[in-house]
Amino acid sequence: MSHMFDFLEKKQDFLLDHDGQVIYYPNLIENSKQVYEELFQSIEWEEKEITLYGKTHKVPRLSAWYGDQGSDYTYSGVKMKVNTWSELLLQLKQTVETHANCQFNGVLCNLYRNGSDYAAWHSDDEPELGKNPVIASLSFGETRSFHLRHKTNKGIETYKFNLEDGSLILMKGALQHHWKHQLAKTAKKVEPRINLTFRKII
Repeated sequence: MSHMFDFLEKKQDFLLDHDGQVIYYPNLIENSKQVYEELFQSIEWEEKEITLYGKTHKVPRLSAWYGDQGSDYTYSGVKMKVNTWSELLLQLKQTVETHANCQFNGVLCNLYRNGSDYAAWHSDDEPELGKNPVIASLSFGETRSFHLRHKTNKGIETYKFNLEDGSLILMKGALQHHWKHQLAKTAKKVEPRINLTFRKII
């Protein structure tokens, strides 16, 4: 299936420019609902398990890893098998690379099924991502709240942003060294959200 993405002349907002950068592009993908439906149906979603403090829990979201051959990825002890790029994911990757001015060789796909699915506080600072990685995150479906808090300066307030359908957020520079981020739980009744975070494994 061929896809056309209208991503020219898009507004960008600097959400954060201290100890790293966060840049937000709202409404980047024009046909976001069509893209969401195809991703929902075509991604090989898995329910992973994670062991914390000797106890094994289900990861509170579904996930999948797509990338170049050899781009194995492990985070928080969860090993992701590499799936072959689909045409849609490759076209989205090209769109994201245009804005990030960076080449990616993998994408972590997450499906947040409802408000109980979330991503706890963490940094994308795994050794295989290298120093000062660029993380490019596309959102499709329900709007969810994304939070950032500084690791050492407690005087800086927690930043809270809404990630909208069809939007792109870029995390750059030293951000992963100085900040943690989360996708918060919500008690509200919300529809599913798909998140694609493009990365470069070195």
